[in-house]
Amino acid sequence: MTSQVTDSLAFLLSKLGQVAAESFADRLAPLGLRPRHCAVLQLLDGAPLGQLALAKTIGVTPSVVVDMLDELENVGAVRRVRDTVDRRRQVVEITDEGRELSRSAAEAAAQVDAELLGMLTPGQGSALRKALTTVAAAHHLLPPG
Repeated sequence: MTSQVTDSLAFLLSKLGQVAAESFADRLAPLGLRPRHCAVLQLLDGAPLGQLALAKTIGVTPSVVVDMLDELENVGAVRRVRDTVDRRRQVVEITDEGRELSRSAAEAAAQVDAELLGMLTPGQGSALRKALTTVAAAHHLLPPG
């Protein structure tokens, strides 16, 4: 029997990825967040970072980080302050509101996970998460930490 494209992991993951991304984005929208904001909030919860370091860490251009930070500032999640040592440098800090939004985003992600994996046993869900985490890490797709 010949293999079909619809049997491929690439096809299945792309279709599931579409569903997961749309569902996650829908759950984040009432919070004023988008999926791309989540890694930024998680990173900043560890320690403040300069804008350039943040861009490098999440693998986007500095102009993309500026757009993301503008969006996050608009919902009160972060603030940019001048570095006291190098006044040309801006340091980004998460706010208390940002920490709360990050917790709410994690809850939204857990709800989407439960919807997507509800037909699996806990052991199957855990094995799938572990395997996907291994693959994502091997492709440098996960934020540090």
